[in-house]
Amino acid sequence: MTEFRYPLGRIVADSSLFGGGAVMSGIVVALAPTVPYVILLFGGLTGVFLLYTIRTALRYRLRIAADAEGMSIKGARVRSVKWANVEAVRLRYYSTRRSRKDGWMTLRLKADGRWVEIDSHLEGFETLARLVAEAANRRGLVLDPTTRGNFSAMGLMSAEPVQ
Repeated sequence: MTEFRYPLGRIVADSSLFGGGAVMSGIVVALAPTVPYVILLFGGLTGVFLLYTIRTALRYRLRIAADAEGMSIKGARVRSVKWANVEAVRLRYYSTRRSRKDGWMTLRLKADGRWVEIDSHLEGFETLARLVAEAANRRGLVLDPTTRGNFSAMGLMSAEPVQ
């Protein structure tokens, strides 16, 4: 069984960004406590930054173990997914540049009526995506053109469905 986790460097960078945003917007609220618009705008921003900081901390605890039978996810909640129960798969690419050179992927799979989402910052994401692509092929799932194209770009399946 192979274990996957988010890299510590990425967790520290994200925590620094979100924590810094929370501190800066919190300072603005503290400096203008009687201005309702400032409290509403920057108080809301502080809350959003804090939520993302907590999400990042939870990702640090996240562990995903996968093998030929399925995967188990341990973190805030413990879940397991058997490849034989996968009902749907979506793989999306989100670009941060117009050139589409930089960005990340999000892999969503549905099993037993529940969705699981994993992004490409996970160490070993390609290996996990390969296991999901193989499971989708074995189950004969119909993948949307975007998902099929993204798996193809990773070299995991052909861009055209097999008839």
